[in-house]
Amino acid sequence: MKIVDEHGLSVALVEAADLAAEPWLASDEHIDVVRMLKPPVELRDDLAARGFICKPEMLTWLARLESDENTFLARLGNKSRQDIRRAQRRAAASLREVVQDESVDPETLDRFLALYEERVAGMQFGVPYAHRHRETVLHGPQKYYAHFAFDGDELVGGCLVLECPEENAIRIRFSAVTESWRRSSLARTLYFSALQTARSKGYTWATLGDEPNLYGHLTQAGLFSFKVHMGFTAVPSQDFSDPTGCDEADLVLNLTALNDPCLILGYINPSDITERALCGNLITESEIDARKFSAPFLTEMKTRPPRNVRGTRD
Repeated sequence: MKIVDEHGLSVALVEAADLAAEPWLASDEHIDVVRMLKPPVELRDDLAARGFICKPEMLTWLARLESDENTFLARLGNKSRQDIRRAQRRAAASLREVVQDESVDPETLDRFLALYEERVAGMQFGVPYAHRHRETVLHGPQKYYAHFAFDGDELVGGCLVLECPEENAIRIRFSAVTESWRRSSLARTLYFSALQTARSKGYTWATLGDEPNLYGHLTQAGLFSFKVHMGFTAVPSQDFSDPTGCDEADLVLNLTALNDPCLILGYINPSDITERALCGNLITESEIDARKFSAPFLTEMKTRPPRNVRGTRD
């Protein structure tokens, strides 16, 4: 067993030979999550019996663009559709939206990156990934376009979109809005504008990026609900053009370094690798209405407590 730190999360990496002894039970070190990478099919039932959740390591949020926005929105529930239209009206009444397609302006990009880093700094375990892609956004070889929103001269939001013609898709990679415009759901408006640009370019698919399948750490359970209500479906990343995507099995011991609730999407039948259906697993110490996290692509939503092995962090 090897214990590693993953952005503030203490993860015990175990192998098949560790299962019988369960060394995490006797460890003097604090452990938040026990994880087996690429769990063999023949061990998955045993892992599930021990409380592990077999799951895709990463999730891709995917949606078919449809022929136009109205057709896309028709798939959503009434409240989600109304929320998006309301956000669009607020933005149209007060803001100026700028699309940069042929090239992204360096000055505007740097202003966006400053906003992005400011927003990430407010997260418990936020990692400012966008800045390391600055030169690629500006100079390639990958092709990006950008949507920015201005209140007068102030940049109040934006998103950077990667074109993936080999996947017939666009990927909304990075986005950020100011706190005041976050409350007005500007992110929804920018996303839907970016989707319309993708339609005009002839793309069939859009993704909202790849995320670690452990909501409550780098990403929060609320982001899961936000993307569901945007009309996107979470699929194992290896099922959509991710050559490095793989499975893993997680056992959440406690919520010391995780938010409550923690959400994991696991395979409904982990020992059948041909069965790709997912179910939700809410790990919580609170009374939670699991229906808040329902999604049409999940077979069910389960609630369980953490294993609460060992005490709290020193």
